[in-house]
Amino acid sequence: MENIDETEKDEGSEYPSTGLAYEFVKPSYDWMLNRFEAMNSKIQMLLTFATTVTVAVPIFAKAIFDGIDLNSGWFYGAIICYVLLAISGIIGMRLGKLSLVHPMKLYDEWLKDSPWEFQKDSIYFAGKDFEDNKKVIENKNLFRDIMTAFLLLEIVFTVVWMIIAS
Repeated sequence: MENIDETEKDEGSEYPSTGLAYEFVKPSYDWMLNRFEAMNSKIQMLLTFATTVTVAVPIFAKAIFDGIDLNSGWFYGAIICYVLLAISGIIGMRLGKLSLVHPMKLYDEWLKDSPWEFQKDSIYFAGKDFEDNKKVIENKNLFRDIMTAFLLLEIVFTVVWMIIAS
């Protein structure tokens, strides 16, 4: 037992805080998973809201303004914005996947390592996965921003259509 402790002590002398940093490996994956799910939820919520607005506004406009014409370039522009928003949302939700630790890789490649080396390598690969996952989430965020721009544009087209029609 003393030999193992000495070996780990020698291995860990270059990186003495490996044990402390290893405590962040699992939480780092949890953080990214939570952010990934939150971004997908935001995209889904925006898509649901935009669909509700797109369906409700023409019904509302017809009820308020008897003679409103649905055959208008402004109305068509609003519908095109919604279609682009929906396509962006679907792509944004389907885009990317999280990088996670595969248990078979641990079994095949890491079980022979010393506990210290296992921790050190886990920290390294968790850092790489963190960066990859961060990029996936940033791309989803970009699609959410594009959706928001299309929604605002749709609202502008709809307001102009209702103003001109009244």
